[in-house]
Amino acid sequence: MIPLLLVFAAACAATDLRSRRIPNWLTVTGALTGFGFHAWRAGLEGLAFAGAGFGAAFGVYALLFLLRGMGAGDLKMMAAMGALIGWNNWLLLFVLSAILGGLVALIVVIARGRLRQTLRNLRRLPQQKLGQPHSLALPHAPVVAVAALFTAIAMRGQ
Repeated sequence: MIPLLLVFAAACAATDLRSRRIPNWLTVTGALTGFGFHAWRAGLEGLAFAGAGFGAAFGVYALLFLLRGMGAGDLKMMAAMGALIGWNNWLLLFVLSAILGGLVALIVVIARGRLRQTLRNLRRLPQQKLGQPHSLALPHAPVVAVAALFTAIAMRGQ
């Protein structure tokens, strides 16, 4: 399962970096691979495992999508990863992605000279809306791919 996760994460990162999109054919393939692998390995119990991972990821990222913090491709990518690795490992992936994403965002904000403006925006957060035209946007899949590598290392003993 770990190689499938890493290949899927790398493919998503490459397409997100190149085109700022994660195509449906890729996310559907990832999800079907997760469901198929776990069904083959453990039958209905495996389907339930993949379904719980898919559902947890979809639920969290649907909320982020509705808040305009993530795109639909990010939502589908993370749901597919949930199907591949299950909800408990996906939760680790999510936390690592959030930490790494925050660090990358901080580096980008500082590098682009936008730290003061960003801190000002944080004070007015209730009035702010995500996804504004002049906001800094970063591709999410490369950060998730790095987090997937760390998650895979943690999963090795399973």
